[in-house]
Amino acid sequence: MISKDILNKAIYKIKQQKQHAEQIADKNLQKALLNTEFLNIYQLEKTALIENAKCEVYNQKKLYNIKDIETKRKQILQKLNIDEKSLLPNYKCNICKDTGYLQGKMCTCLKAIINEELYKQSGLNHKLNSFENMNCSIFENSKKIKNLYDTMKKWCNCPSSAYLNIVLTGKTGVGKTFLMECMANELIKNGNIVFWTSAFNLNQLLLKYHTTFDDNKTNYISNLLEAEYLFVDDLGCEPTLKNVTVEGIYNVLAERVENNKKTIISTNLNLKEIQDKYGERIFSRLLNKSNSLCINIENKDLRLIKKS
Repeated sequence: MISKDILNKAIYKIKQQKQHAEQIADKNLQKALLNTEFLNIYQLEKTALIENAKCEVYNQKKLYNIKDIETKRKQILQKLNIDEKSLLPNYKCNICKDTGYLQGKMCTCLKAIINEELYKQSGLNHKLNSFENMNCSIFENSKKIKNLYDTMKKWCNCPSSAYLNIVLTGKTGVGKTFLMECMANELIKNGNIVFWTSAFNLNQLLLKYHTTFDDNKTNYISNLLEAEYLFVDDLGCEPTLKNVTVEGIYNVLAERVENNKKTIISTNLNLKEIQDKYGERIFSRLLNKSNSLCINIENKDLRLIKKS
């Protein structure tokens, strides 16, 4: 479960949407009911629906012609210059009617609100980049980079992909974070719950979890474990905290793999440095050939290319 704080905020927001839509519709209906002609046809329609339902139960001939009543109602509304749609709630989500759930599962609208709340915790202070505004010509090896971006976009649109972990390696400034933002943006558009964090912030959450001893401690790591896609930017820049960093990262990765959830990581470290810093357990979990993809991005520092 996503942290209670995030989930409660998202559910409250969608309930407010639903309530607002229904209040407006009810206000419009009450205004229309001030007209005697509309009031009579409205009451007749309600009676007709109930009586016809009773007839169906007892296999009797229906007493009212609902279509004729509906036609009459529409004619009255037209005469009153009232849009029939204004008497019904104008829900923002036509799929779940602003309930947030459909057949017991989260609707994409609720996921979108959750993503908005998660984004506030990401530390990012700008809109996520997207594949659509990507300009591969800024890269030295533009053709190779375009193929990489096309491949990652396909992965984002293939939830059945065998790759649970994607690790982007390369020196500072080669575009790892930009690519991850494009991927996160695409996944959010596809209705997935995405949690973005820096490696430093990840470390802080693990520390809070490790040093908290009440029932709410799981709130610190629930987003790390439960988000459908977890993005960790700049792994390796965080300090190594004894009994926290390595153990915590391993447990997060292990739990996510166990639950078939996907993790995308960027790092300036090469494979040997990853193994040296985090040990064999994390290295093998992160770079297991059966379910992991490691991509090394080779390019000049983009910041230097832009200046030249």
